[in-house]
Amino acid sequence: MINSRIFLFIALFLTNIFVYSQNEYAFSLETTDGIVIEDNEVLEFSEITYPDASFDFYVRNDTSEAINVKIEVVSFSGTDGSSMELCFGECYYGISANQSYPSNSFVTINPNETQSSSGDHFFNQDSGDGSTPVEYTFRFYMVDGDGNEVVSTAELFTELSVGYYYSSTLSVDDFDQINATFSHSNGILKIHSEKKYQLNIYDVRGSLIIEKNIQIGDNYINSSIIPNHLYLLNFTQENGTSIFKKIILN
Repeated sequence: MINSRIFLFIALFLTNIFVYSQNEYAFSLETTDGIVIEDNEVLEFSEITYPDASFDFYVRNDTSEAINVKIEVVSFSGTDGSSMELCFGECYYGISANQSYPSNSFVTINPNETQSSSGDHFFNQDSGDGSTPVEYTFRFYMVDGDGNEVVSTAELFTELSVGYYYSSTLSVDDFDQINATFSHSNGILKIHSEKKYQLNIYDVRGSLIIEKNIQIGDNYINSSIIPNHLYLLNFTQENGTSIFKKIILN
């Protein structure tokens, strides 16, 4: 009876993996350096001045046909939206919740290409009240030629979301807290540490990618074996204290 339950669990698990693997996105969001931003990823900022506070992006059409895309402002908090500059085909200074941009049109993207416009970005200039973070949630979604939303199916996702998070205190959360310095080039991540740590590196989906014991001195990690993405680094000290930091490997 136990074996049959295990078999059933494995069968269901493999079925779920197979179904999940069939899901594809019609388009992807990229930085100007070509780094893919995952669905529901949160972009963190500690500045409100250009260019440090600006997230410049491209939307890449991953299908074999031209698609039309808009951006919906799903929500924001800690701000009234008046100090957010949103550019996607057209530029808007000041945005409203539950509104989509471009207001009266959409951005058409050819197969396997990005939008023709350059300089599309999110740029928050609202410092908030000094204690409450400023947060925005944006949703990119497909529309048809009449501007009606193309709803996702089980086989093809036609929308993705991204968060923009500003807090002046983010600058306090620095690598200095872990007594280490970082450099990254030619597929090698170098960590010079003044302490011993257990390092776990996770991708944005929470999957463990790399485990490594960090020793005092220089430590080297082969990052060429993982794609260019944003990753979460979890440093655990010998006393059990954990420190988290996000890093983009490119």
